[in-house]
Order: sequence, then structure tokens, then C-alpha cells
Amino acid sequence: HTALMRLENRLSSTGSTPVPVPADAGIDRGLNWAQCYPWRQPAPLSFQPPGDRSMVVDANGATLQQQANRVQFDGKVIVRREQRMLEADQVVYDKGEETLEASGNVYFEQPQLRLSARQARFELDRDRGELEQVEYRLTDQGARGRAARARLDNPDQTHLEQITYSTCAPGSNGWQLEAEQLDLDRASGTGTARNAKLRFKGVPFLYLPYASFPIDDRRKSGFLAPSLGSGDRTGIDLAVPYYFNIAPNVDATFVPRYMTQRGLLLGGEFRYLQPRHQGIIRAEVLPDDKDVAEDENNTRGAFSYQASGRPAPRWGFDLNLNYVSDKRYLDDLGNSLAVTSARQLERRGDITYSGNGWNLLGRTQYFQTIDPNIADINRPYIRLPQLLFDLNRPNQAQGLTYLMRGEYVNFDHSNDTRVKGQRLDLMPGLALPVIRPWGFFTPRASLRYTKYFLDNQQPGMDPNPDRALGTLSLDGGLFFERNANWFDSALVQTLEPRLFYLYTPYEDQSDLPNFDTAFVDFSFASLFRENRFSGTDRVGDANQLAAALTTRTLSENTGQELLRASIGQIYYFRDRLVQLPGIPVMDNSSSSLVAELAARMGSRWSTRASIQWNPHKKSGATEKGAFSLHYQDPQQRIANLGYRMTDQLVEQTDLSGRWPLNSRISLVGRWTYSLLNDVTNLAFAGFEYDSCCWRVRLIAQQLLTSVDEDPSNSLLLQFELKGLASLGQRVDDYLQENIFGYHAN
Repeated sequence: HTALMRLENRLSSTGSTPVPVPADAGIDRGLNWAQCYPWRQPAPLSFQPPGDRSMVVDANGATLQQQANRVQFDGKVIVRREQRMLEADQVVYDKGEETLEASGNVYFEQPQLRLSARQARFELDRDRGELEQVEYRLTDQGARGRAARARLDNPDQTHLEQITYSTCAPGSNGWQLEAEQLDLDRASGTGTARNAKLRFKGVPFLYLPYASFPIDDRRKSGFLAPSLGSGDRTGIDLAVPYYFNIAPNVDATFVPRYMTQRGLLLGGEFRYLQPRHQGIIRAEVLPDDKDVAEDENNTRGAFSYQASGRPAPRWGFDLNLNYVSDKRYLDDLGNSLAVTSARQLERRGDITYSGNGWNLLGRTQYFQTIDPNIADINRPYIRLPQLLFDLNRPNQAQGLTYLMRGEYVNFDHSNDTRVKGQRLDLMPGLALPVIRPWGFFTPRASLRYTKYFLDNQQPGMDPNPDRALGTLSLDGGLFFERNANWFDSALVQTLEPRLFYLYTPYEDQSDLPNFDTAFVDFSFASLFRENRFSGTDRVGDANQLAAALTTRTLSENTGQELLRASIGQIYYFRDRLVQLPGIPVMDNSSSSLVAELAARMGSRWSTRASIQWNPHKKSGATEKGAFSLHYQDPQQRIANLGYRMTDQLVEQTDLSGRWPLNSRISLVGRWTYSLLNDVTNLAFAGFEYDSCCWRVRLIAQQLLTSVDEDPSNSLLLQFELKGLASLGQRVDDYLQENIFGYHAN
């Protein structure tokens, strides 16, 4: 009778004094339904659990039936045991059966679950309970409902009959699931409903004889929300994915997609995660495309495989394989600017080894050209294989840094008229960095030897040319700073001059092929490069000095950079004779002037700007320019303004943003306009409506994939019942990709 004695002791301590009742004594005590689903964190228990495993009872009165081994508690009864609490007007405790029977204003609470009922019975030794006329709350993410009966099979499993389920706040049934039975399994994170009806604004619009849905963020097999849209090139576009949760580290998705203008496309995705590697396989096939010319193959498809991992210490690999059946595939069946603007699909395999201060890379690489305007002869070369060795060992003898770069590549091409062959490139070097709080100075010297073994070389030219060149660079800078005070804010201002001298002697390289070399896009960072070319086939001759100046404004309290401005230019002491084929010798005495600016104006505004200005041009001196302005406040008002130009190539404006009209409705949109071609590249506009427990997004899009073709139009719709399903396309992902600063809640 130990438990009875504990109960008697507890009663004697309280006597007949009424037990204090919390001011908010309902099922929603302490719950903040003003927050939207999912709740940021589970609601805590509204009571203080006992310090041990004993059962503690508070009541206004009690009747001890000693021969029956029962105690009847009356008044405001509160029973606490471990992390569970029961409240009722009357509770009968049967010691022999280890049961509690409660009636009158019954309230039960355990972690993540609250129940109120007309009456209840609990089996303490089996952790079971049954309740009638139930109202419940799932307090981990914010869901609620009612049930005719509820059965608590164990702390994780709950069975309810004649129930409703919603994530809307009490008093608001924006959407509601009604079912004959509902099983909630917190161990697996799923809810299972049978003979269910889904209502929106009180109107039934979907019947489901069986439905299974997550009650947390864990995965399970089943149909995912269908995707519905429309486009000029697809017609009405409907996809109904089915998800297979094969294992904790393996899953797959099968996606039948029907397009009224083209037919049925079958797609799928397989993902796996192993201790030492991971991968994703995607494939799709359209067996009979109804919207292709008679002389074209109407069977179309695509395949991709990405994998990476570290199979052993220091070893790693990365694989990226992509394939489409034809050059129009992405234009016809893609629906985003990033996909449809692709012109080369990469197929690459890498193996890496990391040593102490050195790395080794083995690579094979091939590109599938999908731009109809690129002839086969102009396709990129195939690397089969490439071996790359890179060594960087600082703090060696006398403070030296040892450098070494070695490369071997075998270049192949699908066109037999192109020069092919092998290239060996070795570049050892030494550097002596000297770093002090007030500045730095780094002299660096390297020697580069390159040897070719060529096939299909032009008649009269050496099939095995080589090149040997040395390079010397001197890089130094100073740091000046001072304290300042702007608008009662403590700041630190810096002034950072920098000089970079580069010398590489001239050597005629016109007899060398060009496998992978191009001009590096000129920018502020280019001032401090040792070669104005990318790749290995050209080493630019140089006798030049780059001068740059940077100033920063930092918050003294937080160290945050509030302003950064940089300007620089290269001064040439001789003409640049080494050029790519068809490019004349460059004889200007200085480079273009480049300047960059980045500023944060308070907590909401930020801006960036850059310009490249050529002082040697009489007209069109501005070669490049870019400007962006970003605004974002805590209410997620977002506005982006951008401008970008490259002389004779690109000039476009970019406007995007999200602007709430009130607490529920927000407008979203983006407009990218080419001033050079006088055409809209991308435009979309729409709205999102968020009522906290459901949301709808509707976007109308116009996308231009080629200046020679008409733009494609499409409609994107997403209808989300929070905590249940999302119907339609993933418009939230689309907005995150296209509106800087946008984050889906």
C-alpha cells in the first residue's frame, strides 16, 4: 500500500484547502496560436513533473475505500506522474487494477499531446488510456482537432475515431480533414486516416478512402502532392509523383507526367547515402512526343548521375554525368531560365588524393553540345584523361613556400580535322611571404615548361613543340587605419594601398595549339594575376605594375564591414605580343580602370557597384558596368534593382521583389529586360496568400530561351495545406531562385 500511503500523505498536507487553478486552465493554456505552422519549437509542459517516478495527487477532498483498495478524489483533482498530468472533477484510483477513472472536465497532458474529454480511463501499468468526446492538441508543431473517442496505446501511438484534423488556429477552419479513424504514430512520425474527406472553407473537395501524411519532418512512402501547370510548349502539365522510402539511407521517386501537347513522360529519381559516398540518379523518357516534326525521332529522354564520396582516408571522387536525347530537349521540356539557358552538358569523373601540402587529381571530361547554333567542329575538347598535381608547402627553410604545379592531359575531339594530342606542363616555384600587422610583401618566382605531342598538326609545323618561360612577381601592400565616429557610432577606417609587379619574358607561341585557353574576364581581381589567360596553352608576356587602393569602414563594436571601395589599374612597360589567334597585339600603355563599391546602409539597405573604364577609347569607354540595390526589412519587404552591361554583348536591367500588401497577401515578381536586344528575357508576376495554416501561390511566367524564337508562357500554381500536403508546382523553390533575399516560410 505504498502508493496509497503516498497519496494519503499528500492529502494530509493539502487538507481541505482548494488547489490553486491556473488562470488559463483550458486545453490551450500557454499555447501561442498566433504563430504560423510549423511552430518554431514545441510548446513546453504546462505543469511541473514530480522529481521521481511516484504519482502525486492534489484534490479538494478524498474518500479512502481501504477494503476495496480504492481512493476517490473529488473537487479540482490534479494527478501527476513522470511527464503526464490528469485533471478532472472526480478521479477514482484502483490500486489493485492500477487504473485511474476520471470524469467531469477531464484534461490530460503529456509531451507533445493534450486532450480534453468528458470521461477517461487509464491503465497505469500498461501506459494505456481511453477517452470519450475528445478535443486534442499536437503541441510539437501546432495541430488540433476533435474525436468521438481516443485511445492512447502507448506514449507514441494514439488512435482516434470520428475525428477532425487541422493546423488552423481554434475558431478558424480554413481547411479540415475529417475521417472515421485517425492513427498518430510519433515513433514513425506519421498520421494515417481512413474514409477521409478534405474540406476547404467548409466545402468538401476531396475524398480519400485512405491517406497517410507526416506529422513531423520524417519521410514515408506514398503519393506526393500532384503538380499542375500549363505552358505554350507543353499544354496542360500534370505530374503525380510517388515516393518510395526504401531505407533510412535510400529512397526513390517515380513521376508520371502528362502533357496534353506532347504525351506521357515517365521520370524518376533514385537517391542513396552511404557512410563513404552518396549519389543521385535521375532519368526520364517521353516514348511518343506528339509535337515533333515527322522526320524527327519522337522518342525523347534525359539521364543524369551525380555521385561523390571519400572511399578511403585522403581519397575522394566526384562524378557528374548528363545526357539528353536531342538539342531541343531542355528548351521544350525545361521550365526555368537556369535549365533552358544551358548550352553544354558536362560528363566528368574526378578522383582526388590529398597529401600533406599537396593534392593529386585524375579527371576525364566530355561535353554534350545542345546549342543548335554551335557546329561540331567548335565543340570543346575531350580530356581523356587529365592528371593534375598541386603542391603548396609554406613555412619551409628560411620562411620559403615551395610551389609546384604539374599537369598531363590527353586532348581528343569528335571532329577528325582538329588538332589533337597530349600536353605536359610543369611549373615549380618559390615564394617568400613576409607578413606584418602594418603590411605584407611577397616575392615569387616560377619556371614553366610545356611540351606537346600532337596529331593532325598543320603541314610544316612542329608536331612536338615546347615552351619554357620564367615568371617573377612582387606583391606588397600597407595597412593604415584610424578611429572615427559617425552619427554616434564608433568606426574604424582603413586605407590599403597595394602594388603588384609582374615580369614574364616574351616567347613566340603561335605554333602552339589552343586546347583550353581563353582570356580571363578582366576585373579588380585580375590586377593581381600572373597570367592574363586561363588554361595552359598561352602564357602572357608581361612587364607591368598594378596599383590599387582599397578603403574600408568597419564597425568598431561588431567588426562588420559597412563600406568597401577599391580602384586599380595596370601600367604596361611594353606591348603585349602574345595573343590568341585573330587578336592583334595590345599596345596601350595602361589597362582599363576598374573600381568596385560595396556598402551596407543600415540594417535594410545594401548596394554593390563596379565599373571598367578604358581611358584609351574616345567613344564607348565604359566597357563593363554593374549596379545592384537591395532592400529587405523584418516584414520581408524585398526590392532588388540591378543593371549589368558588357560593351556590345550584354546590357540588361533586372527588377525583382516581394511586397506584402497586408499580413496575408504579398505580391511577387521579376522582370529581366535586354536593352541591347530590346526584348524581355524573363518576366513573371503573381501573388502569395498566407493564412498561417494554408497558402496559395500563383505565378504567370514569360521565358525567352533564344532571341530568334518566340517566348514561352506558363502558369505556375501551388496550393499548400500546411501540415498535410502541397498541391501544384514548387513555386516556393522557384521564387527563392529568382528573387534575391526571398526565403519560403
